[in-house]
Amino acid sequence: MKKFEINAYSFDEAKNKALELGITIVRNVTPSFKKERPVNFDEFAERMLVKNHLDTANGVGCVVILEAGSADTRERPYEYVNNTVEGALKKKRVFEVRTVKDDKFIAEADSKAEAAKLAKAAMKDVREDLYCKQIYKILGDKGLAFDLKYVPSVNTKEGRYIVFGN
Repeated sequence: MKKFEINAYSFDEAKNKALELGITIVRNVTPSFKKERPVNFDEFAERMLVKNHLDTANGVGCVVILEAGSADTRERPYEYVNNTVEGALKKKRVFEVRTVKDDKFIAEADSKAEAAKLAKAAMKDVREDLYCKQIYKILGDKGLAFDLKYVPSVNTKEGRYIVFGN
């Protein structure tokens, strides 16, 4: 028998985390747990698996909610902080070489000729289609446009769930 303690903000999130760990939750046995108040959790878990005919099934199990979580229900759970910059921005043009397939960064150069050399040298290792793009980078600390800070609702809390099964 496997047993995991999962921290999640909602029951659905706990189910998804249990699925990632290899157990599909098919039964919530929290009412039985609260009624019995067992001293030995492993014996309780074995009894619940037998009672729900899950003792021979693999990959399925039950859950006990120790503390129910509360998901963030705010429509805009953030605080926007604008960064105003005084004076002119100093920019520099660079050439970035990236893969076509997954847009993975390969190299960066100051000129197109350098970028071509780097791309040709990288082709031996990468063995994928590449492209080069002109990018203007902001020099100094003036490149920051704004900050977006996560601010959850007051009632948001993480719950504790115990998942067990075969």
